Amino acid sequence: MVGLTCAALLTQLGVEAGRAFSIGIVETAPPVPVPSSVDIELRVSALSPASRTVLQFSGIWPTIVGTRISPYRRMCVWQADGAAGTARSISFDAAELGEPDLGHIVENGVIRRAAWERVNALHNVTLYLTSPPAALHEETDALVVILENGQRLRTRLLVGADGVRSWVRQALGVRTREREYGQRAIVAHVESERSHRETAWQRFIPGGPVALLPLDDGRSSVVWSCSNATATELMAADKKIFDQRLTLATDQILGSLAATTALIDFPLKFAHAERYTGRRYALIGDAAHRVHPLAGQGANLGLLDAAALAETLTAQQQSLAADPGDPLILRRYERWRKGDNLLTMGMLDLLHQLFGGAWVPAARLGGLGLGIVNRLAPVKRRLALHAIGRSGDLPAVARGC
Repeated sequence: MVGLTCAALLTQLGVEAGRAFSIGIVETAPPVPVPSSVDIELRVSALSPASRTVLQFSGIWPTIVGTRISPYRRMCVWQADGAAGTARSISFDAAELGEPDLGHIVENGVIRRAAWERVNALHNVTLYLTSPPAALHEETDALVVILENGQRLRTRLLVGADGVRSWVRQALGVRTREREYGQRAIVAHVESERSHRETAWQRFIPGGPVALLPLDDGRSSVVWSCSNATATELMAADKKIFDQRLTLATDQILGSLAATTALIDFPLKFAHAERYTGRRYALIGDAAHRVHPLAGQGANLGLLDAAALAETLTAQQQSLAADPGDPLILRRYERWRKGDNLLTMGMLDLLHQLFGGAWVPAARLGGLGLGIVNRLAPVKRRLALHAIGRSGDLPAVARGC
């Protein structure tokens, strides 16, 4: 969805600048329509207000709005030794920030289908759907992507937006710094005894955080990060046992919980590309970085990458002689986004180290830190504004400018 959004942004920004970009998209698994009667998908994203603004500018958000999205207006985070609303917790309220909400919970498939619908209607975009890439060849003034069917696609700029197992990144030989967290995330939708009250809840317990994200139909999406051994045990557990353990893990904040879907799980890993750009290429989204889901920032970081790259390229295309594959131009995008991504990734890693390890004193110290920040209104406000994308060196399309 990040690559599709980048294409839509480049088109819209190009129109405003009086320049037309010719864009090709290689996609071997285009999204298929899903009837509204189908249950809410298990993989969801917590889109920040900044991401919403990016999607609005790109023409994608209006399609998303017509689906089953759920705003969340409050957030509460607490440490296992405490309780929500006590000295070892922190809470955020959109009203205190002058915002209508802190974000929206949206199915990943809904975002992707809306983005696909948008780019499919753009006359400057050509879709290549029948064959995956097989090889990459470098010429003096272009890169040539050779598809498995033998078709050759010549481009002055190749954007890798192909996820954590990025073919583009590997074909270019870009190395990544990687680290296994030794955890898996278990995802399911659950019914609760009490209303979620349009609130996102997250409790740090030994082994990893468990989060409850509000869904449009009154249920919650659970994302439970736990050790590999615990995940194996929970995935094999009887439904009644899983429900009981999940209810206890969430401190019964919504009363008794009961899973209404099958469970899925996936491994958690830190990964960061050593370079985002080079001669004639740029990496965005999960192709450039992979983060822990404890703060739900993966999709938001990727959409900001897409916006920053689109703005960087558009700003340089005022000159007819400008080359979008010029590494000096692309480095501006890398400097812009890599620093912000490193800051966010570092904060997430610190939270993981504090709360996700087995050393109890570290978790207790982290819990006290949550409470202290909760009582320091200016610090709390600054942290909240950064998290929802309302502060920092943001692309203009993320600020609504």
